[in-house]
Amino acid sequence: MEEKKSIKNSVLEKIKSGQAAMKPKWHFVLKAVLVGIGIIIFILLTLFVISLIIFILHDNGTWFVPAFGMRGIGRFIVSVPWLLVLACVAFIGLLEILVRKYSFAYRKPFLYSIIGIILFVSVGGIGVFATHMHDRFSRLAMERRLPFAGPMYQRFRAQRPIDVYPGTVRETTENGFLIENESNETFRVVVTHATRFPFGSEIVVGDDIVVMGDLKDGVIYAFGIRKIDDKLPFLPSPGQVEMRRIN
Repeated sequence: MEEKKSIKNSVLEKIKSGQAAMKPKWHFVLKAVLVGIGIIIFILLTLFVISLIIFILHDNGTWFVPAFGMRGIGRFIVSVPWLLVLACVAFIGLLEILVRKYSFAYRKPFLYSIIGIILFVSVGGIGVFATHMHDRFSRLAMERRLPFAGPMYQRFRAQRPIDVYPGTVRETTENGFLIENESNETFRVVVTHATRFPFGSEIVVGDDIVVMGDLKDGVIYAFGIRKIDDKLPFLPSPGQVEMRRIN
């Protein structure tokens, strides 16, 4: 009790001496509004970047390759757009700073609030990805009808892994099958006894698949093959992924 009185008296003394000035109510309202706007902006930026990262990994097929073991995991790590990941970390950090200015947050342990923010933006980013917004933006960029973000989508779509090939099965062969990508390019896939099928080898004509392997003269010698099943969560719709031919 005595301590509270001492603090109160100290504050009053500073006000009387001019060391502390009373601020009008509008000052605090304006500050709260600006902080709120900042929070909204960084939430939107974070959701955009997270959903873009997921889209890029789906689009080039590397989202699916960790199922092929260490080679797939290595390819996934190399293919992650780390600049976007760093930008996302920075946005989350700034968001945490702004959120903690509100009483409901600064009274909570730092770990709890940061985990809450990460969970929120992660789920939100998956939700934004599910809207296929980036798929539409990417098509506009390829058609050069996206003036500002267009070059970004073009650059990321050009940076495709050299051993990951999404496509659609068009025909079965004696030792594999033929796949076709969105650009109507056809590749022959050779299956060997060493080819990995982490989710089963029942591949039929019309299936959307991802093949990981080495391309030589238009023939892909498959290291691993998995089917893309739209009924599974967070996977793209048919035609959302495409494959680039490596010359």
